[in-house]
Amino acid sequence: MKHKLEIQEAENEAKSVIERLNITSLPICPFRIARERGIIVEPKDSDRPGVSGFFIKVGNVFGIQYATHIKNEGFIRFTIAHELGHYFLPEHPEYLFQGRDGIHESRSGFISDEFYEKQADYFAKELLMPQDFFLAALRESGVGFPAITSLASKCKTSITATAIRFAQFAEDPVAVIMSNSNRINWCFMSSALASVKGLRWPRKDSLLPPNTATASFNRDQNNVLSAKYIEAWTRLDYWFEDCSQIEMKEDVVGLGHYGKTLTVLFTNETIDTEDDDEYLEIGDEKRGWKWH
Repeated sequence: MKHKLEIQEAENEAKSVIERLNITSLPICPFRIARERGIIVEPKDSDRPGVSGFFIKVGNVFGIQYATHIKNEGFIRFTIAHELGHYFLPEHPEYLFQGRDGIHESRSGFISDEFYEKQADYFAKELLMPQDFFLAALRESGVGFPAITSLASKCKTSITATAIRFAQFAEDPVAVIMSNSNRINWCFMSSALASVKGLRWPRKDSLLPPNTATASFNRDQNNVLSAKYIEAWTRLDYWFEDCSQIEMKEDVVGLGHYGKTLTVLFTNETIDTEDDDEYLEIGDEKRGWKWH
C-alpha cells in the first residue's frame, strides 16, 4: 500500500504541473518546463557508472545537468523530467540537500531501488506521458514493439520508459522485460497478463529462460551494443512458471551503449485470469527469427 501511495503522489504532482502550465498535447518538453521555473539546464560529461543526471542547488537557484555519455534524445528528456521530479515533489529538495547547497547525482530510468529516485522516475513518466494524452495515442499505435517505437516517437521519450507505460495501459497480455547478460533486471506487465491464473513472475536478478530468443540474443554483446532488433516466438510458460503453453510474440532490441536488452512479450489471445486486475511490477515451437 505504501508503494502505491508513493507512486500516486508522484503522478499527481506531475499532473498538477501539466495543468498549471496549461499543456494540452504531446510531446511535452521538459526543457520548457525547467526554463519557465528559472532552472538552468546544461549537458555534463560524466564517467560515473549509472549516473544519468545532476540536480544542483546554489542558494535559492536550482540547476539540472544531464550526462552526455548516452546519445539518446528520449533518455535525455526523461533524465531532465526526473530531475524536475526532485524539484517539484514535496520533501525532495529538503532531503537531498539538507538545507545546504550541493549536487545530487541521479540514477533515472527505473534502475534504482532508492525511494527518492523511484518517485522521481514515476513523476517523469507521468509528466512526459500523461495518462489521457498517452491513451489517445495508444489507441492508434498498433501492437508489440512497433507500437512502442511509434509512441516513443510521438512522446519523444526513451524506448524503455515508453515500454513501461505501454505495458501499464495495454489491454492485451503484455510484458516488458529488461535484461543484462543472462539476468533479468525488471519486468512490467499489463493487467491482462499479471492476473493470469497461477502466474509466477521472475524475480529481480533471476536467470533468463535459456530457451528464449532473448537469452540467445544476449550471448553476443554486439547485438546489444549495435542496437539490433529481432522478432521471434516464445511460449508463456518459458517465462512464467506454472502458466499454460500459449504462444507469444517475443520482440527483442538491444539498447546500445546503455548495455541492456529490452524484450516485449505479447499476444492478442485471451488467457484465463484471476479476479485481480491489478497492474504488477517486479523490482525485483516457432523459432523463425526476423532480424532488423
